[in-house]
Amino acid sequence: MIKRNMSLIVTNQFLTKLADSIFTISIMWYMYEITGSPLSSALITAVGSLSSVFIAPIIGVLVDRSEPKSSMQIGYLAMIIVGVFLSLAYLFWLDGVAFAIYAALIIHDICMTFIGPAKNKLLPRIVGVNRIVKVNGYITSTSSTASLIGQAISGVLITIMGFVGVMLFHSGVYIVASILLIFVINVAAPRVNEEQGDTPKRKTSMFSEMKEGWAVLLRNRALFKLTILASAMNATTIAGALAVVLITDHYGGSAFQFGLFGAFAAVSSILVGLVADKATSFARPAIVMFSTMSVSAIAFLSMGLTTALYLGILFFVIMNTLMTVFGILWSSLLIVLVEDKFRGRVFTLNGAISSFLMPGFAIAGGIIAEWGIPVNQLFVGAGIWVLLLSFFLLVDPDIRGIRKVSGKMAGSGDTTVAVE
Repeated sequence: MIKRNMSLIVTNQFLTKLADSIFTISIMWYMYEITGSPLSSALITAVGSLSSVFIAPIIGVLVDRSEPKSSMQIGYLAMIIVGVFLSLAYLFWLDGVAFAIYAALIIHDICMTFIGPAKNKLLPRIVGVNRIVKVNGYITSTSSTASLIGQAISGVLITIMGFVGVMLFHSGVYIVASILLIFVINVAAPRVNEEQGDTPKRKTSMFSEMKEGWAVLLRNRALFKLTILASAMNATTIAGALAVVLITDHYGGSAFQFGLFGAFAAVSSILVGLVADKATSFARPAIVMFSTMSVSAIAFLSMGLTTALYLGILFFVIMNTLMTVFGILWSSLLIVLVEDKFRGRVFTLNGAISSFLMPGFAIAGGIIAEWGIPVNQLFVGAGIWVLLLSFFLLVDPDIRGIRKVSGKMAGSGDTTVAVE
């Protein structure tokens, strides 16, 4: 049963990432092509991040109140509607299609905010906590494969099917992903505190439940500090949101070469995901995170220093590979260190705090590029910033106190098992 669940959820996430990849790449390239403005490209990132900041905490409460499969299905239904909506906008409201895209991006990000924490909440129930890192690795590997395929076929799909066809194809993939999820079966129920017994659960307000999520995150000092660190890292959006501008203007690349960046990075992520257990366990989490974050920062700033396209691809692949390891470890910690009933809230609060700086810095990067300041200088500055931040992982006692991600926690949420 567990192997069957693993196959279903990994395939489900493959399809989710495939549809998301096709959607994102098509939208980004389409917007930059029709506007030619770095600011419009940066706004895509900014608009998509806004819902994570303002709406995610509310969604976290809703996810914790419902079954995770139901939350994911709601997200898939909305994704299907997004594709149909953009198709109709393109056919009957061409003058307002840019506005429709930004509106769809907000809905898209809200849907992913439902799907992400619900998936994290579902995983321990269908595969067990001791398989979390392995399954996260498989999901990362297959998602990267889906991203690679999405990048490879998105241009072809636009050429053959047009914008409307691509959006409808996106909706169709989500329909299949939603159907697969129906066949996933819980094999481990979440733990209920013994003192609760059969006492009916007291109804609380949404605000009270949000406060509970905050309290859990604040109480786990290591997770809270890592969340703040992630927020500071995301200031790099000032450069990252302009990757397409760096490739086209600084490297002199084309759409094909833009696709190569993602393609090579996806291949590296596929390989890393398959060995996630070993890649994340060669040392304590603090050391693993410092190693991956610091070297990634050097690779990121090197993208701005070089003018050679293929060196830029190499540095991007190095950065993506190491940050994939960082991401697998981080997402696994968010699962095993948080009790089941709080996972949705803590996950979305982490996303809200982490994304807080992204919209402003994305817009700032677009404005700076519009002023004529070379985009590569933003990459150099952002890389130096992350390199400096990485040393915090070595000096903070709470983060250094996290031991290996344990498989013996059984979803208990007892951080003393994994933290010294």
